[in-house]
Amino acid sequence: MERISENLHFYRYEFKYILEGSRLLRVTEILDSHLSRDKHCGENGDYPIRSVYFDSPDMRWFHEKRNGLEKRFKYRLRTYSHGDTGFASPLYLELKGRDGSLVVKHRVRLPVEKFTEGIGGGAGWLRELLYETAQGNNVAERFIAQSFRYRLAPSVITDYNRAAWEDHTNPDFRATIDTASTAWRTSWEGLPRGIPVQIIPSGGIVEIKFRYRIPFWFQRLVREMELVRVSCSKFQKAVEAVYLDHDGTRLNRLIERRIACLH
Repeated sequence: MERISENLHFYRYEFKYILEGSRLLRVTEILDSHLSRDKHCGENGDYPIRSVYFDSPDMRWFHEKRNGLEKRFKYRLRTYSHGDTGFASPLYLELKGRDGSLVVKHRVRLPVEKFTEGIGGGAGWLRELLYETAQGNNVAERFIAQSFRYRLAPSVITDYNRAAWEDHTNPDFRATIDTASTAWRTSWEGLPRGIPVQIIPSGGIVEIKFRYRIPFWFQRLVREMELVRVSCSKFQKAVEAVYLDHDGTRLNRLIERRIACLH
């Protein structure tokens, strides 16, 4: 039975807040009182997510994010598992972009059985799989072209647990809390490598996603708790944590990323 719905296109605004301790618990209680937990949340009230981000040898998209470029995008593989093999069904290739404050996301579903059979081929195998299974899909065709142009390869992996809430009276509004966020260096096959590093040491990322309006009760929550919006990219934090924080990881970046992007 598939756990994640087949929504493949998203156009929305995303506001983030980093909270911990009693403040995070309070927001969780308020979300539970106003919204319903996503049907995919398990017994613990959340579900696992793994994202494998692609980048060029010179880390083009990392620098675009860190420099705050108004129009930018990136590619990632998204799966809902933290398994040793790294991938489970459903598996998506996603193009996530930003135009000012509007976030756009398009995804194409990948046949996970075929993907894992050829994962040793790295980004080259992914291009072949997209040729075979997703011809005519804009995300697939754009990735194929740009993977050649920028020599894309897996860069970093982020793992975290997500609690999610839905508003049945306002389907365009959604809230999530991400906790236990960790980052890995990645092999050129897109699998975890080395030792995981925490990127949000304590607490979690509260995020609201909406297209048209924020409910009045959440606006009141922001005022009463004096919540402050932050810019918090797991991709950026992961790259900084596993490649840039000390001399040893800088050397890993210079050697591993350039080798990875040759495949």
